[in-house]
Amino acid sequence: MSGYLRTIKSMAVEAVRQAFAAQYPEPDPEGGTRDVFVSIEYPVDQASYPAIWVDYEGSELRTVGIAYTEQDAQGNVYARWRFAGHVTFTTVAMTSNERDMLYDQLVAITAYAAQSDWPSKFRQVVEGNDLVACEWSFDQVEDRSPAAAPGTPWGTMDVIYERGLALQVIGEFVSDPNTYELVNLSEIHVVATLANMPDETSIIDITS
Repeated sequence: MSGYLRTIKSMAVEAVRQAFAAQYPEPDPEGGTRDVFVSIEYPVDQASYPAIWVDYEGSELRTVGIAYTEQDAQGNVYARWRFAGHVTFTTVAMTSNERDMLYDQLVAITAYAAQSDWPSKFRQVVEGNDLVACEWSFDQVEDRSPAAAPGTPWGTMDVIYERGLALQVIGEFVSDPNTYELVNLSEIHVVATLANMPDETSIIDITS
């Protein structure tokens, strides 16, 4: 099932991966480059460090209007939803310096890069999703307090250093009330009709 929460988080993960690959390719011991570890799951093995853990904190989820529906080219009826919240990115590393370097790079590929005249790789991915249409606020980065605590998921007493940031995001998606799946936005047609007309005469047809 393609839910909106997993879609938002997976989209953010892919955007960070592609942006890091484009701007900060890391050398691989066997030659070439390797991807920065980015996931919706907290890294639990040492080989995954340093890493970026992506999550979403929602503050709003509601339908667009009262009894408002849309339909695709075959006449199937769907509901449009609006959401608002914050996507959080938590950098985790084995040293304070490594965590701070990764944090600075994360800010650069998201907020700084979005201010340029040319769309950044991060923006291209998050704004080009077919299932969720969203707008990100790149003008304000909410810093999350740094943390350092002994104890690792693999059982040692090494210190793990964390620091996070959050970016506000608002958007819309269309859901199928029968399957609960998200619908490709390009397939939806917005059709306005005259109220109380026997044939619900269409007065406008706009393809999203």
